[in-house]
Amino acid sequence: MRVINVVSFFKAISVVMGIALFCCVGFSYDLYNDFSKTEKTLNDEKNSIIKELKKSKDSLEVAISNNSGLKTELIVERQKVANLLEEIGRTNIDAASLIKYKTEVSRLKDLVTSLSRDKAQLKMNYDLLKIQRDSTILVLTNAKKYRETLTDMNENLANKAKKAPKVLVINLKTIPCKQSTNGDVKPTDKASKVNMLQIGFMVVGNKMVKPCDKEYYVQIIDSKNNIVGQRKTKKFGEQILDYSYEHPVKFKNETLEISTELPLDKAEKGIYFVNVFDKNELASKMTFALR
Repeated sequence: MRVINVVSFFKAISVVMGIALFCCVGFSYDLYNDFSKTEKTLNDEKNSIIKELKKSKDSLEVAISNNSGLKTELIVERQKVANLLEEIGRTNIDAASLIKYKTEVSRLKDLVTSLSRDKAQLKMNYDLLKIQRDSTILVLTNAKKYRETLTDMNENLANKAKKAPKVLVINLKTIPCKQSTNGDVKPTDKASKVNMLQIGFMVVGNKMVKPCDKEYYVQIIDSKNNIVGQRKTKKFGEQILDYSYEHPVKFKNETLEISTELPLDKAEKGIYFVNVFDKNELASKMTFALR
């Protein structure tokens, strides 16, 4: 009876140990399987980070060749990427280092995006400056031609004027202004804001000239050779004078200050020529520019 009990006891022990061994083997298999999956995920993440770092390095290479102003800073960033590539290549990546590398990749992506945006803005600014430069050269070239034509015309008119004691016109000034709806007036040289010109000059007294009624004709020509203002015409014999407005003066051998506010519908950029004629004779001239 005791022999049977001992045998039964050892049989029970064997069964328990077998079950324990089976459970241990099963647990080890699951643990190994989980470890393999984790290792594969980390390696995939590592390869993805290496790929992104290489792309960032290529982008920095291009930025260094195109951007002389930030070249030193960009070279430093490129070296950081090279160091990261070397470090990650010889490191068994884990979850903690994965977060560090991902953070750096995200920062580099933001840097490359910012550089691309800055490059696009610089190109747009360059194209705009080139257009403005070409436009300015064209305006100045045309202005020179118009000035030469105007000078010839005014000299012809002056040569045909009768020799006589003259009433001099001096201190010719023209101030471009913006007049607001409430009546405030502010000087400006920006064409888009100008809606009025303040024009003034001085008529110097001359005792050799008898008191008389005089008519001064103010001619304002823009950079496109257009008469601005009221655009009137006066004929002196065979000569025709186009002018912006006239200003009557009762001359009594006294020095007078003449001032006029001339409204403008639309001002154009460029150089303007202002001439004051005493009948068909050029009495004074000046220029101003609007940008």
